[in-house]
Amino acid sequence: MRTVIIYHSDTGHTKAVAEYLARQTGADLVRVRPRFRYNPVSRVIVGIRRAISGTPEPVDPSPIDVSGYDCIVVGSPVWAGHPTPAINGAIAALQGCDGKQGVAFLTCFVASGEAESLLRDTLMDRDIVVKGSVTVHGSEQDDYPYLDRLVSMIREPHRREIPIT
Repeated sequence: MRTVIIYHSDTGHTKAVAEYLARQTGADLVRVRPRFRYNPVSRVIVGIRRAISGTPEPVDPSPIDVSGYDCIVVGSPVWAGHPTPAINGAIAALQGCDGKQGVAFLTCFVASGEAESLLRDTLMDRDIVVKGSVTVHGSEQDDYPYLDRLVSMIREPHRREIPIT
């Protein structure tokens, strides 16, 4: 099963999880970057407002052709309880995703809010069959047995969403 991991990472935590997942599954990695470069002030003033409103940010690369993959994994940091505008832009930029299997993961250090369900819903709106989703809190970033549950979701074909507890 060919897998691609598409992620946005602001501070490196989402990148670390994405790279671990890629090592464990043999997935290809696609790091998306917003075309608008946030600094700490603009992230709070502009970025968080865009995250809360669900605004898709234009990203590079774009478009993102996933037609050659069986499974699409999408990872995002949590901004104010929401996926980032960059990951919303990446999902909007997907081509060839209809009916594909998908897995979502988020990273956060405070409260994840409704970010996980919002990311799942956004993927399902693109006709991606979400097999599962996980929010990786700061203490779990290096908890490999915890992350291996996510690896199992990615590897397992045709699984319907079963939440991790």
